[in-house]
Amino acid sequence: MSLVGKSKKALAKTLLHAMKVNFVMEMFFRWGEKQVLKILVEKNVRKRPVGAQEDKYFIVRNLMKSFEEKFKAGTLAPSVRDWIINTLIGDVILNYRDRYPEAAKRRQAEEPIPTFITISPTQKCNLSCIGCYAASTNKTVATLEWDVLDKIMEQKRDLWGSHFTVISGGEPFMYESQGKTIIDLYEKYNDNFFLMYTNGTLIDKAMARKLADLGNVTPAISVEGFEEDTDARRGKGVYNQILSAIENLNDAGVLYGISFTATRKNADRILHSDFIDEFFGPYGATFAWMFQYMPIGRGPDFHLMLTPEQRRQLWFRERELMREKGIFFVDFWNGGPISDGCISAGRKGGYLYIDWFGNVQPCVFIPYSVGNIKTDYFDKDKTLDDILQTPFFTKLRDWQKNYSYQKSAQEAGNEIVPCPIRDHHNEFNKIAREANAIPVGKSAERAIKDEQYIEELTEVGRKAHEATADIWKQEYQKI
Repeated sequence: MSLVGKSKKALAKTLLHAMKVNFVMEMFFRWGEKQVLKILVEKNVRKRPVGAQEDKYFIVRNLMKSFEEKFKAGTLAPSVRDWIINTLIGDVILNYRDRYPEAAKRRQAEEPIPTFITISPTQKCNLSCIGCYAASTNKTVATLEWDVLDKIMEQKRDLWGSHFTVISGGEPFMYESQGKTIIDLYEKYNDNFFLMYTNGTLIDKAMARKLADLGNVTPAISVEGFEEDTDARRGKGVYNQILSAIENLNDAGVLYGISFTATRKNADRILHSDFIDEFFGPYGATFAWMFQYMPIGRGPDFHLMLTPEQRRQLWFRERELMREKGIFFVDFWNGGPISDGCISAGRKGGYLYIDWFGNVQPCVFIPYSVGNIKTDYFDKDKTLDDILQTPFFTKLRDWQKNYSYQKSAQEAGNEIVPCPIRDHHNEFNKIAREANAIPVGKSAERAIKDEQYIEELTEVGRKAHEATADIWKQEYQKI
């Protein structure tokens, strides 16, 4: 290692040690906030819509503030605190270029390499939620083999320098293969930060302590609102099990958040002040991810989709939560400006999805594949890089670029409706057919040929665009 390299490493070590002192940590965060504002809003090198850059600033600031508050209050487990300071900030962020020089060069060259992968290692689940996108129940058994899962993790780190992994399902805690569990994955890849979507019912005190000891896992617990709505979709008694899991996580000092699905039926209640104040107050949630119901998976139902007016009103409420309440809150569709639009298909800064069968898909909500990770890639000596060059992924990235991603602020398309399959379905359908995308499941196979489905979803997207067009122009493309 060069003298410069040694000096840099020593400086980082000194900084990280000092950050464990409260007033130093506070100074660091104040400096960090200013730097984020300067980079995202004031400099805005890519000349993105100003309102979108402001949203990015607020979402980063809110996450930093949440961590700072828990740090000062002493509610974080020491192992969680130390992992974030030493591994995430020290090894991954400060020393990224030294540790992964090739990946750093590729990112600087604007190559389309993802920041993360979402993996659903098993379809097994102990619940049978209405409208589950994964169609999971306690009778589904499909599971990704450990050696395949292990190879995915190894390649994403070595080829892309990726240290963020999203684990979905099914229920991840039910994963078991070749004598390994999901905990073994978290232990082996301790240089990765894992966001894990879970129903929370299997987080007892022992599991919460295990997650605290690991330090690199944050659960996103699925709720639908308070007890009535949650139990109606997930089963009687589930809400109380979730509260028990939250208590266990808080006692152990684990950062956690919530995730929920907005439907036409619960949209008026799910972001009500009572619900938000409860979970981000006494229950101590750090973040919230919101999905809008998408008619795929088990029993697709257009009548559960948000109306255009509901989607519009949710945007105003989400803006309030993010900017005035200081909450890290992201809606995967309305929050499109935060990510410069759609992030599927391995776009730079984006991701791809691999399910329990090994199907490689552009996105969790795009049930069309470019083949099986094991039989079509690994067994043929192909890598994750080969996935990125498939026609389906390439065409989707071209659509992203042409719609908004590489457009100037005044030319960019409305990123409040960023999703090709949901908000621009007619165009998506053409792309999927031209690229010979492989339907995953009977529902997807029917949908790609069903003219009524295509027309209905296209119309839903058109109306959503009309309902939010003035917001995009006034709030995002402002000068």
